Amino acid sequence: MAKGLRILAAAALAVTASTSAYAQEAPDRNISGSISVLTWPNNDRTFQALLPAFNAAYPNIKVNVQGIPQTNNAYLNAVQRALLSGNGADVACVEIGMMALLRDKDQWVDLAEAPYGAKELMANFAPFTAANSTLPDGRITTLPKHTGPGGMFYRQDIFAEVGLPSDPKAVAELFSDWDAFIREGKKLVVPNQRWVIGNGEEIVRAMMAQAGVSYFSADGKLQLDDPVFKAALEKVKEASEAGLISPFSAWSPEWQGAFQRGQLATALYGNWFGGLLKRAYATDQAGKWSVTSAPAFEGKRAFNSGGDYLGVLKSSQNKEAAWAFVRWLVTDNESLKQQFSGDDLYPAWTPASKADWLNAPDAYYGGENVNAVFAPVQAEMTPFTLNPLDSVAYTAMGTAINNVARSVMSVDEALAGAKAEIEARM
Repeated sequence: MAKGLRILAAAALAVTASTSAYAQEAPDRNISGSISVLTWPNNDRTFQALLPAFNAAYPNIKVNVQGIPQTNNAYLNAVQRALLSGNGADVACVEIGMMALLRDKDQWVDLAEAPYGAKELMANFAPFTAANSTLPDGRITTLPKHTGPGGMFYRQDIFAEVGLPSDPKAVAELFSDWDAFIREGKKLVVPNQRWVIGNGEEIVRAMMAQAGVSYFSADGKLQLDDPVFKAALEKVKEASEAGLISPFSAWSPEWQGAFQRGQLATALYGNWFGGLLKRAYATDQAGKWSVTSAPAFEGKRAFNSGGDYLGVLKSSQNKEAAWAFVRWLVTDNESLKQQFSGDDLYPAWTPASKADWLNAPDAYYGGENVNAVFAPVQAEMTPFTLNPLDSVAYTAMGTAINNVARSVMSVDEALAGAKAEIEARM
Protein backbone atom coordinates (compact mmCIF):
# COMPACT_ATOMS: atom_id res chain seq x y z
CA MET A 1 0.00 0.00 0.00
CA ALA A 2 1.35 3.46 -0.92
CA LYS A 3 2.40 5.63 1.98
CA GLY A 4 -0.09 8.39 1.13
CA LEU A 5 -2.99 5.97 0.98
CA ARG A 6 -2.02 4.40 4.31
CA ILE A 7 -2.15 7.81 5.96
CA LEU A 8 -5.46 8.71 4.32
CA ALA A 9 -6.99 5.41 5.39
CA ALA A 10 -5.90 5.92 8.98
CA ALA A 11 -7.33 9.44 8.93
CA ALA A 12 -10.66 8.14 7.62
CA LEU A 13 -10.92 5.74 10.55
CA ALA A 14 -10.30 8.58 12.95
CA VAL A 15 -13.11 10.80 11.70
CA THR A 16 -15.96 9.20 13.62
CA ALA A 17 -14.07 9.57 16.86
CA SER A 18 -14.29 13.35 16.67
CA THR A 19 -16.77 14.89 14.27
CA SER A 20 -15.98 18.35 15.61
CA ALA A 21 -12.59 18.17 13.94
CA TYR A 22 -14.19 18.44 10.48
CA ALA A 23 -11.86 15.69 9.21
CA GLN A 24 -8.91 18.05 9.21
CA GLU A 25 -6.17 15.50 9.73
CA ALA A 26 -2.59 16.40 8.90
CA PRO A 27 -2.35 15.75 5.15
CA ASP A 28 0.45 13.76 3.60
CA ARG A 29 2.28 16.52 1.79
CA ASN A 30 4.29 13.93 -0.12
CA ILE A 31 1.32 12.92 -2.27
CA SER A 32 2.10 14.33 -5.68
CA GLY A 33 1.02 14.26 -9.29
CA SER A 34 -1.68 15.66 -11.54
CA ILE A 35 -5.37 14.80 -11.63
CA SER A 36 -8.18 15.80 -13.94
CA VAL A 37 -11.65 16.57 -12.51
CA LEU A 38 -14.84 16.56 -14.58
CA THR A 39 -17.65 18.88 -13.51
CA TRP A 40 -20.00 21.49 -14.98
CA PRO A 41 -20.45 25.27 -14.84
CA ASN A 42 -20.58 26.88 -12.25
CA ASN A 43 -19.01 24.03 -10.28
CA ASP A 44 -15.84 24.46 -12.33
CA ARG A 45 -15.49 28.01 -11.03
CA THR A 46 -16.22 26.81 -7.49
CA PHE A 47 -13.49 24.16 -7.71
CA GLN A 48 -10.98 26.60 -9.19
CA ALA A 49 -11.60 28.99 -6.30
CA LEU A 50 -10.93 26.16 -3.83
CA LEU A 51 -7.56 25.18 -5.28
CA PRO A 52 -5.42 27.61 -3.22
CA ALA A 53 -6.86 26.15 0.01
CA PHE A 54 -6.48 22.61 -1.30
CA ASN A 55 -2.88 23.23 -2.31
CA ALA A 56 -2.14 24.68 1.12
CA ALA A 57 -2.91 21.17 2.39
CA TYR A 58 -1.58 19.23 -0.62
CA PRO A 59 1.03 21.44 -2.31
CA ASN A 60 2.27 18.73 -4.67
CA ILE A 61 -1.06 17.83 -6.30
CA LYS A 62 -1.96 19.70 -9.47
CA VAL A 63 -5.68 19.73 -10.24
CA ASN A 64 -6.99 20.32 -13.75
CA VAL A 65 -10.70 21.23 -13.63
CA GLN A 66 -12.77 20.61 -16.76
CA GLY A 67 -16.15 22.34 -16.90
CA ILE A 68 -18.52 20.77 -19.43
CA PRO A 69 -22.03 22.18 -20.05
CA GLN A 70 -25.00 20.07 -19.01
CA THR A 71 -27.18 21.08 -21.95
CA ASN A 72 -28.12 18.33 -24.43
CA ASN A 73 -26.61 15.71 -22.10
CA ALA A 74 -23.10 16.94 -22.95
CA TYR A 75 -21.84 16.44 -19.40
CA LEU A 76 -23.52 13.08 -18.91
CA ASN A 77 -22.02 11.89 -22.19
CA ALA A 78 -18.56 13.09 -21.14
CA VAL A 79 -18.70 11.12 -17.87
CA GLN A 80 -19.94 8.01 -19.66
CA ARG A 81 -17.14 8.30 -22.21
CA ALA A 82 -14.57 8.68 -19.44
CA LEU A 83 -15.92 5.60 -17.65
CA LEU A 84 -16.03 3.44 -20.77
CA SER A 85 -12.83 4.61 -22.46
CA GLY A 86 -10.65 4.43 -19.36
CA ASN A 87 -9.10 7.84 -19.94
CA GLY A 88 -9.95 11.50 -19.68
CA ALA A 89 -10.58 11.95 -15.95
CA ASP A 90 -9.49 10.89 -12.47
CA VAL A 91 -12.49 12.35 -10.63
CA ALA A 92 -16.02 13.08 -11.82
CA CYS A 93 -18.97 14.94 -10.32
CA VAL A 94 -22.37 13.24 -10.48
CA GLU A 95 -25.54 15.34 -10.14
CA ILE A 96 -28.33 13.68 -8.14
CA GLY A 97 -30.45 13.25 -11.26
CA MET A 98 -27.67 11.15 -12.83
CA MET A 99 -26.92 9.03 -9.77
CA ALA A 100 -29.14 6.04 -10.54
CA LEU A 101 -27.78 5.94 -14.08
CA LEU A 102 -24.09 6.12 -13.15
CA ARG A 103 -23.40 5.08 -9.55
CA ASP A 104 -23.39 1.29 -10.04
CA LYS A 105 -20.92 1.29 -12.96
CA ASP A 106 -18.00 -1.04 -12.37
CA GLN A 107 -15.57 1.60 -13.61
CA TRP A 108 -15.75 3.53 -10.32
CA VAL A 109 -13.29 2.82 -7.50
CA ASP A 110 -14.99 1.13 -4.56
CA LEU A 111 -14.24 3.67 -1.85
CA ALA A 112 -15.51 1.28 0.84
CA GLU A 113 -12.41 -0.86 0.34
CA ALA A 114 -9.00 -0.33 1.90
CA PRO A 115 -7.14 1.93 1.76
CA TYR A 116 -9.91 4.51 1.31
CA GLY A 117 -12.13 3.77 4.31
CA ALA A 118 -15.19 5.64 3.06
CA LYS A 119 -17.50 3.34 5.01
CA GLU A 120 -16.27 4.99 8.21
CA LEU A 121 -17.27 8.39 6.85
CA MET A 122 -20.86 7.57 5.92
CA ALA A 123 -22.34 8.15 9.39
CA ASN A 124 -21.25 11.79 9.13
CA PHE A 125 -23.15 12.55 5.93
CA ALA A 126 -26.85 13.41 5.75
CA PRO A 127 -28.47 9.93 5.91
CA PHE A 128 -30.23 10.10 2.55
CA THR A 129 -27.03 11.15 0.79
CA ALA A 130 -25.12 8.28 2.40
CA ALA A 131 -27.87 5.93 1.23
CA ASN A 132 -27.55 7.30 -2.31
CA SER A 133 -23.79 6.67 -2.24
CA THR A 134 -23.92 3.14 -0.82
CA LEU A 135 -24.98 0.39 -3.21
CA PRO A 136 -26.93 -2.73 -2.12
CA ASP A 137 -23.76 -4.83 -2.44
CA GLY A 138 -21.92 -2.52 -0.01
CA ARG A 139 -19.85 -0.67 -2.60
CA ILE A 140 -19.41 3.09 -2.17
CA THR A 141 -18.73 4.64 -5.54
CA THR A 142 -19.23 8.32 -4.67
CA LEU A 143 -19.11 10.66 -1.69
CA PRO A 144 -21.87 13.27 -1.18
CA LYS A 145 -20.79 16.88 -1.70
CA HIS A 146 -23.85 19.05 -1.10
CA THR A 147 -27.62 18.79 -0.79
CA GLY A 148 -30.51 21.02 -1.85
CA PRO A 149 -32.87 21.77 1.06
CA GLY A 150 -35.65 23.79 -0.53
CA GLY A 151 -37.56 26.92 0.36
CA MET A 152 -39.38 29.89 -1.12
CA PHE A 153 -37.12 32.78 -2.13
CA TYR A 154 -39.13 35.98 -2.38
CA ARG A 155 -38.75 39.72 -3.01
CA GLN A 156 -39.48 41.51 0.24
CA ASP A 157 -39.91 44.86 -1.49
CA ILE A 158 -42.47 43.54 -3.97
CA PHE A 159 -44.45 41.88 -1.17
CA ALA A 160 -44.48 45.14 0.78
CA GLU A 161 -45.40 47.12 -2.33
CA VAL A 162 -48.70 45.22 -2.70
CA GLY A 163 -49.51 45.23 1.02
CA LEU A 164 -48.35 41.72 1.88
CA PRO A 165 -46.11 41.04 4.91
CA SER A 166 -42.41 40.77 4.16
CA ASP A 167 -41.09 39.17 7.36
CA PRO A 168 -40.16 35.49 6.72
CA LYS A 169 -42.29 34.11 9.56
CA ALA A 170 -45.31 36.18 8.56
CA VAL A 171 -44.92 35.17 4.92
CA ALA A 172 -44.68 31.50 5.90
CA GLU A 173 -47.87 31.85 7.91
CA LEU A 174 -49.74 33.61 5.10
CA PHE A 175 -48.45 31.31 2.33
CA SER A 176 -49.28 28.27 4.41
CA ASP A 177 -50.27 25.90 1.60
CA TRP A 178 -50.63 25.83 -2.17
CA ASP A 179 -54.16 27.20 -2.15
CA ALA A 180 -52.87 30.18 -0.17
CA PHE A 181 -49.91 30.51 -2.55
CA ILE A 182 -52.33 31.01 -5.44
CA ARG A 183 -54.82 33.15 -3.50
CA GLU A 184 -52.20 35.55 -2.10
CA GLY A 185 -49.94 35.30 -5.11
CA LYS A 186 -52.59 36.95 -7.28
CA LYS A 187 -51.86 40.19 -5.42
CA LEU A 188 -48.26 40.15 -6.70
CA VAL A 189 -49.18 39.84 -10.38
CA VAL A 190 -48.95 42.73 -12.83
CA PRO A 191 -50.41 41.37 -16.09
CA ASN A 192 -47.77 40.86 -18.77
CA GLN A 193 -45.17 42.56 -16.56
CA ARG A 194 -44.69 40.63 -13.32
CA TRP A 195 -45.36 37.05 -12.31
CA VAL A 196 -45.06 35.04 -9.10
CA ILE A 197 -43.00 32.08 -10.38
CA GLY A 198 -41.04 31.33 -13.50
CA ASN A 199 -42.35 27.87 -14.30
CA GLY A 200 -45.01 25.40 -13.17
CA GLU A 201 -42.29 22.81 -12.67
CA GLU A 202 -41.40 24.56 -9.41
CA ILE A 203 -44.83 23.67 -8.02
CA VAL A 204 -44.80 20.06 -9.24
CA ARG A 205 -41.28 19.30 -8.00
CA ALA A 206 -41.98 20.73 -4.55
CA MET A 207 -45.32 18.96 -4.16
CA MET A 208 -43.86 15.61 -5.26
CA ALA A 209 -41.08 15.90 -2.71
CA GLN A 210 -43.43 17.04 0.05
CA ALA A 211 -45.63 14.01 -0.64
CA GLY A 212 -42.58 11.73 -0.59
CA VAL A 213 -43.42 10.43 -4.07
CA SER A 214 -40.86 9.85 -6.81
CA TYR A 215 -41.35 9.11 -10.50
CA PHE A 216 -40.58 5.45 -9.80
CA SER A 217 -41.06 3.23 -6.78
CA ALA A 218 -38.19 1.32 -5.17
CA ASP A 219 -39.05 -1.71 -7.31
CA GLY A 220 -39.01 0.34 -10.52
CA LYS A 221 -42.75 0.89 -11.11
CA LEU A 222 -43.84 4.15 -12.70
CA GLN A 223 -45.90 6.17 -10.19
CA LEU A 224 -47.66 8.78 -12.31
CA ASP A 225 -50.99 7.35 -11.14
CA ASP A 226 -50.26 8.59 -7.62
CA PRO A 227 -52.76 11.35 -6.73
CA VAL A 228 -50.01 13.89 -6.08
CA PHE A 229 -49.21 14.22 -9.79
CA LYS A 230 -52.77 15.14 -10.71
CA ALA A 231 -53.04 17.42 -7.67
CA ALA A 232 -49.81 19.20 -8.64
CA LEU A 233 -50.88 19.68 -12.26
CA GLU A 234 -54.24 21.02 -11.07
CA LYS A 235 -52.34 23.60 -9.02
CA VAL A 236 -50.28 24.49 -12.11
CA LYS A 237 -53.54 24.99 -14.02
CA GLU A 238 -54.97 27.22 -11.28
CA ALA A 239 -51.74 29.21 -11.00
CA SER A 240 -51.59 29.72 -14.75
CA GLU A 241 -55.20 30.83 -15.00
CA ALA A 242 -54.53 33.31 -12.20
CA GLY A 243 -51.57 34.76 -14.12
CA LEU A 244 -48.91 33.56 -11.66
CA ILE A 245 -46.67 31.67 -14.11
CA SER A 246 -44.31 33.55 -16.42
CA PRO A 247 -44.08 32.83 -20.16
CA PHE A 248 -40.33 32.20 -19.91
CA SER A 249 -38.71 28.77 -20.15
CA ALA A 250 -36.75 27.85 -17.03
CA TRP A 251 -33.00 28.50 -17.33
CA SER A 252 -33.42 30.45 -20.58
CA PRO A 253 -31.74 33.87 -20.92
CA GLU A 254 -35.20 35.49 -20.74
CA TRP A 255 -35.99 33.67 -17.49
CA GLN A 256 -32.64 34.60 -15.97
CA GLY A 257 -33.05 38.22 -16.99
CA ALA A 258 -36.53 38.33 -15.44
CA PHE A 259 -34.98 38.21 -11.95
CA GLN A 260 -32.73 41.18 -12.67
CA ARG A 261 -35.71 43.07 -14.10
CA GLY A 262 -37.85 42.37 -11.01
CA GLN A 263 -40.40 40.39 -12.99
CA LEU A 264 -40.46 37.32 -10.73
CA ALA A 265 -41.59 37.71 -7.12
CA THR A 266 -40.67 34.22 -5.85
CA ALA A 267 -38.62 31.14 -6.70
CA LEU A 268 -39.02 27.64 -5.25
CA TYR A 269 -35.62 25.94 -5.32
CA GLY A 270 -32.91 24.49 -3.12
CA ASN A 271 -30.51 26.50 -0.98
CA TRP A 272 -28.04 26.71 -3.89
CA PHE A 273 -30.38 29.04 -5.81
CA GLY A 274 -29.27 31.86 -3.53
CA GLY A 275 -25.82 31.65 -5.06
CA LEU A 276 -27.29 32.26 -8.51
CA LEU A 277 -29.29 35.25 -7.28
CA LYS A 278 -26.27 36.82 -5.60
CA ARG A 279 -23.72 36.23 -8.32
CA ALA A 280 -25.66 36.04 -11.58
CA TYR A 281 -29.39 36.77 -11.71
CA ALA A 282 -29.96 39.58 -9.18
CA THR A 283 -26.54 40.93 -8.32
CA ASP A 284 -27.70 44.41 -7.29
CA GLN A 285 -30.68 43.31 -5.17
CA ALA A 286 -29.06 42.72 -1.78
CA GLY A 287 -31.57 43.40 0.98
CA LYS A 288 -34.54 42.89 -1.32
CA TRP A 289 -34.65 39.09 -1.15
CA SER A 290 -35.56 36.81 1.71
CA VAL A 291 -36.24 33.09 2.23
CA THR A 292 -39.03 31.25 3.99
CA SER A 293 -40.60 27.80 4.03
CA ALA A 294 -42.36 26.58 0.91
CA PRO A 295 -46.17 26.29 0.95
CA ALA A 296 -47.24 22.96 2.43
CA PHE A 297 -48.82 19.95 0.76
CA GLU A 298 -50.84 17.85 3.19
CA GLY A 299 -49.10 19.59 6.09
CA LYS A 300 -45.51 19.08 4.92
CA ARG A 301 -43.33 21.96 3.73
CA ALA A 302 -39.88 20.35 3.41
CA PHE A 303 -38.52 19.34 0.01
CA ASN A 304 -35.12 18.59 -1.49
CA SER A 305 -34.02 20.18 -4.75
CA GLY A 306 -30.60 19.12 -5.99
CA GLY A 307 -27.27 17.90 -4.72
CA ASP A 308 -24.19 16.25 -6.18
CA TYR A 309 -21.54 13.61 -5.51
CA LEU A 310 -17.91 12.86 -6.40
CA GLY A 311 -16.30 9.59 -7.45
CA VAL A 312 -12.84 8.31 -8.42
CA LEU A 313 -12.44 6.42 -11.70
CA LYS A 314 -10.67 3.05 -11.69
CA SER A 315 -8.69 4.17 -14.72
CA SER A 316 -7.07 6.99 -12.73
CA GLN A 317 -3.31 6.79 -12.76
CA ASN A 318 -3.09 8.66 -9.47
CA LYS A 319 -5.82 7.32 -7.21
CA GLU A 320 -4.24 8.52 -3.99
CA ALA A 321 -4.21 12.13 -5.22
CA ALA A 322 -7.75 11.75 -6.58
CA TRP A 323 -8.99 10.37 -3.24
CA ALA A 324 -7.20 13.13 -1.34
CA PHE A 325 -9.00 15.73 -3.46
CA VAL A 326 -12.44 14.12 -3.16
CA ARG A 327 -12.23 13.58 0.57
CA TRP A 328 -10.86 17.05 1.25
CA LEU A 329 -13.52 18.68 -0.91
CA VAL A 330 -16.49 17.08 0.87
CA THR A 331 -15.28 16.91 4.50
CA ASP A 332 -12.75 19.67 5.12
CA ASN A 333 -14.06 22.66 7.07
CA GLU A 334 -12.31 25.26 4.91
CA SER A 335 -13.57 23.64 1.72
CA LEU A 336 -17.16 23.51 2.94
CA LYS A 337 -16.98 27.04 4.32
CA GLN A 338 -15.75 28.45 1.02
CA GLN A 339 -18.36 26.52 -0.98
CA PHE A 340 -21.14 27.88 1.22
CA SER A 341 -19.89 31.47 1.44
CA GLY A 342 -18.96 31.59 -2.24
CA ASP A 343 -21.84 29.70 -3.84
CA ASP A 344 -24.45 28.91 -1.15
CA LEU A 345 -23.76 25.17 -1.45
CA TYR A 346 -25.27 23.35 1.52
CA PRO A 347 -22.93 20.70 2.99
CA ALA A 348 -23.96 17.06 3.11
CA TRP A 349 -21.26 16.65 5.81
CA THR A 350 -23.28 16.94 9.04
CA PRO A 351 -20.44 17.96 11.41
CA ALA A 352 -20.62 21.32 9.62
CA SER A 353 -24.22 21.89 10.73
CA LYS A 354 -23.23 23.82 13.87
CA ALA A 355 -20.51 25.90 12.22
CA ASP A 356 -20.71 29.66 12.67
CA TRP A 357 -20.36 30.23 8.93
CA LEU A 358 -23.50 28.16 8.25
CA ASN A 359 -25.57 29.93 10.91
CA ALA A 360 -24.72 33.57 10.36
CA PRO A 361 -26.79 36.58 9.25
CA ASP A 362 -26.66 37.06 5.49
CA ALA A 363 -26.57 40.65 4.24
CA TYR A 364 -28.08 39.67 0.89
CA TYR A 365 -31.22 38.59 2.75
CA GLY A 366 -31.34 41.71 4.91
CA GLY A 367 -29.44 40.05 7.76
CA GLU A 368 -31.62 36.93 7.88
CA ASN A 369 -30.00 33.67 8.99
CA VAL A 370 -31.46 31.52 6.24
CA ASN A 371 -30.20 28.32 7.83
CA ALA A 372 -33.13 28.70 10.21
CA VAL A 373 -35.20 27.74 7.15
CA PHE A 374 -32.89 25.21 5.54
CA ALA A 375 -31.68 23.20 8.54
CA PRO A 376 -35.18 21.89 9.43
CA VAL A 377 -35.75 21.04 5.75
CA GLN A 378 -32.53 19.01 5.67
CA ALA A 379 -33.71 17.11 8.75
CA GLU A 380 -37.34 16.59 7.70
CA MET A 381 -37.37 16.11 3.93
CA THR A 382 -38.21 12.77 2.33
CA PRO A 383 -35.52 11.82 -0.22
CA PHE A 384 -36.41 10.86 -3.76
CA THR A 385 -36.17 7.24 -4.84
CA LEU A 386 -33.65 7.30 -7.70
CA ASN A 387 -34.14 5.45 -10.97
CA PRO A 388 -32.06 5.30 -14.19
CA LEU A 389 -35.05 6.64 -16.15
CA ASP A 390 -35.53 9.71 -13.95
CA SER A 391 -34.27 12.03 -16.70
CA VAL A 392 -36.80 10.53 -19.14
CA ALA A 393 -39.62 11.03 -16.64
CA TYR A 394 -38.45 14.55 -15.83
CA THR A 395 -38.49 15.53 -19.51
CA ALA A 396 -41.91 13.97 -20.11
CA MET A 397 -43.38 15.67 -17.05
CA GLY A 398 -41.83 18.97 -18.13
CA THR A 399 -43.77 18.72 -21.39
CA ALA A 400 -46.95 17.86 -19.48
CA ILE A 401 -46.49 20.82 -17.12
CA ASN A 402 -45.99 23.26 -19.98
CA ASN A 403 -48.98 21.86 -21.88
CA VAL A 404 -51.18 22.42 -18.83
CA ALA A 405 -49.73 25.86 -18.07
CA ARG A 406 -50.24 26.99 -21.68
CA SER A 407 -53.76 25.45 -21.83
CA VAL A 408 -52.69 23.14 -24.66
CA MET A 409 -53.97 20.04 -22.82
CA SER A 410 -56.19 19.19 -19.89
CA VAL A 411 -54.55 17.77 -16.77
CA ASP A 412 -55.73 14.25 -17.61
CA GLU A 413 -54.54 14.50 -21.22
CA ALA A 414 -51.13 15.82 -20.18
CA LEU A 415 -50.65 13.09 -17.58
CA ALA A 416 -51.69 10.38 -20.03
CA GLY A 417 -49.23 11.74 -22.60
CA ALA A 418 -46.38 11.80 -20.09
CA LYS A 419 -47.17 8.27 -18.94
CA ALA A 420 -47.20 6.94 -22.51
CA GLU A 421 -43.91 8.68 -23.32
CA ILE A 422 -42.15 7.23 -20.28
CA GLU A 423 -43.56 3.74 -20.70
CA ALA A 424 -42.36 3.69 -24.29
CA ARG A 425 -38.79 4.05 -22.92
CA MET A 426 -39.09 1.49 -20.12
